[in-house]
Amino acid sequence: MADDPKQQAQALIDRLREQGHPAPADRLHRALSSVESGLVFTLRETLETLLTGIEAIDPVTETMIEQLRLDVEKHLGPLDGGKPPA
Repeated sequence: MADDPKQQAQALIDRLREQGHPAPADRLHRALSSVESGLVFTLRETLETLLTGIEAIDPVTETMIEQLRLDVEKHLGPLDGGKPPA
């Protein structure tokens, strides 16, 4: 993979599409396009985009990623704005 972050991101998008994961590829593409156009993504949205891409490429990571999502909710609060899990 190339050293340039934009090329690395595009390679990941291409790989997701080639492996039959168009939704995560589109989501990552939108996230990168928004960042490049100057819009700021929240930490949670960026993290979720990356985790979804990793899961799509390597489903074995699903359990670890789910635990990471729970940890993020514990520290940042749940997506719905309710109370974090105890």
